[in-house]
Amino acid sequence: FMKFYSFLILGFLIISNVGAQDDEYVYPELRNYDFTYQDNIKSIQFHLADSKTEYPIISLQSPSHLVFSFDDLDADNKDYSYKVIHCNADWTPSEDIDPMEYIDGYQENRFYEQQNSFSTVTEYTHYEITFPNEDLKFTKSGNYLLKIYLDEDEDALIITRRFMVFDTKMKVVPNMRRSAAPPNAATHQELHFSVQHAGIQVGNPREEVKVAVLQNGRWDNAFTSEDLEATFIDDEKIVFDKQGQLAFPGYKEFRPLDLRSFIFRTQQVQNMERIENQFHLKLFNDFSREHSAYLFTHDLNGKFYIQTHDNNDWKLQGEYGHVYFSLEMPKRSDKVYLFGNFSDWQVRKEFEMTYNEKRKTYEYKGLFKNGFYDYQYVVAEDQYTQPNGIPTEGSTFEAENDYLFLVYYRAFGSLYDELVAIQKFNSRPE
Repeated sequence: FMKFYSFLILGFLIISNVGAQDDEYVYPELRNYDFTYQDNIKSIQFHLADSKTEYPIISLQSPSHLVFSFDDLDADNKDYSYKVIHCNADWTPSEDIDPMEYIDGYQENRFYEQQNSFSTVTEYTHYEITFPNEDLKFTKSGNYLLKIYLDEDEDALIITRRFMVFDTKMKVVPNMRRSAAPPNAATHQELHFSVQHAGIQVGNPREEVKVAVLQNGRWDNAFTSEDLEATFIDDEKIVFDKQGQLAFPGYKEFRPLDLRSFIFRTQQVQNMERIENQFHLKLFNDFSREHSAYLFTHDLNGKFYIQTHDNNDWKLQGEYGHVYFSLEMPKRSDKVYLFGNFSDWQVRKEFEMTYNEKRKTYEYKGLFKNGFYDYQYVVAEDQYTQPNGIPTEGSTFEAENDYLFLVYYRAFGSLYDELVAIQKFNSRPE
């Protein structure tokens, strides 16, 4: 009897402990950059209302709007909220100004628009917001962080995304040249630029003016004021022209992937099947392009957009399919990842490839919605180290890339960083 009784007590304790563990929820750590915190969230898009491939940047005076949307594969109806936070040039929160000083309306709002998919193999719920809107307007320029969270619990994070509001007060004049450094001459794109601030008295340029230069919208390898030193300063101009200081690998054009149809095979799809009511698409083998000749093709510079040719409504009738990637190359000591805007420009565990010894290929299977995607393969020691695309993609000075120049200004005595100039520059103008 005692043995039986002891067994019952032990069983009760085990069950109680398991229940306690199940009930315990660990909140994710807030990240002040683009990040997806939950696996059930897919197809996040953030862009100008009139262009799916434009960066989420609007003018303070412009009537333009930003559109933010995502799918929840749990396919239920959740109570999602969003909040915007003004940030400094380095993306730390602007703690010296109150939200009422940079927002006309409410800092926190709910998603009022949610729609369930219909006639799709994979069910999901689509959420979308457009702003500025009746509840939220901006009164200050600068960096902003968008937070999406569940059940009005700001710590129950779902998504964070960066966006910017600018108020043109200065001007950027960028240019590009071939690097004079022999190792980089054939592979890197070296930039130089000046910031012109006619009519604005800048007492201490090194403290009052901050800059950032992004390649294809990426923040992970951006150059900021911490990396750049002005070579010339006068009353109305700051020049950044130090040789070898601002150089990005040109890489090569992104690999295209047309998934706009799961009925008709597109150019990159070798085989397409429907197994147990799920779409499966096997792509043709990819190869390392490190030593291949450069070929210019029009691409999206790493972006993607959702669209379907099989149905009328990409939001609610777009299908999800299991897509199989394979990269034929010798096994490496580091790791290989699928990479692009769809991965938040990060090497994430979710996109790590596995090596198939028999086929001598790196392989990956992921869930993608109908759309057109740009992608690269990159190598990294792990998801916490800087990715390198040269061993998998190669790099050349001739490649086409978008560069984004940002200028922030904090006048003496001001409490926040204004975004006062923005300039896009293409390395291969048409």
